Amino acid sequence: MNIYDDTPETAPKTPTKTSTTRTARTHSDYQKARTQYRQHAKNHHNPNGPKGEPCWICGQPIDYQLKFPHPQSWSLDHAIPIKHNPRLMLEPNNFRSAHLHCNNNRGTDTPAADLGQPSENW
Repeated sequence: MNIYDDTPETAPKTPTKTSTTRTARTHSDYQKARTQYRQHAKNHHNPNGPKGEPCWICGQPIDYQLKFPHPQSWSLDHAIPIKHNPRLMLEPNNFRSAHLHCNNNRGTDTPAADLGQPSENW
């Protein structure tokens, strides 16, 4: 027991941000939005021919037949992390397709901008 904690034992526990996010991800509204977006992403037609949205982080194609927890399987990512703006959790305009391992490596950070090769050495 923390002697500096003056919260009564009967007080309701305040949910942490992490537990709230986990609970929201199991909610039926989130699951429905996720399923709808996956279907949209899987059927996306790319200008160069192949079907399916590529990973927005690495740019490589996603095999939509692979299942979780395969590292190359599809994962729903949020362009603006839920940690930074929880209100965008169900916003389809904030959804992005990503490989599971790309999404996990990114975590809640903003993805690094790929600026390409410099035109000359500075």
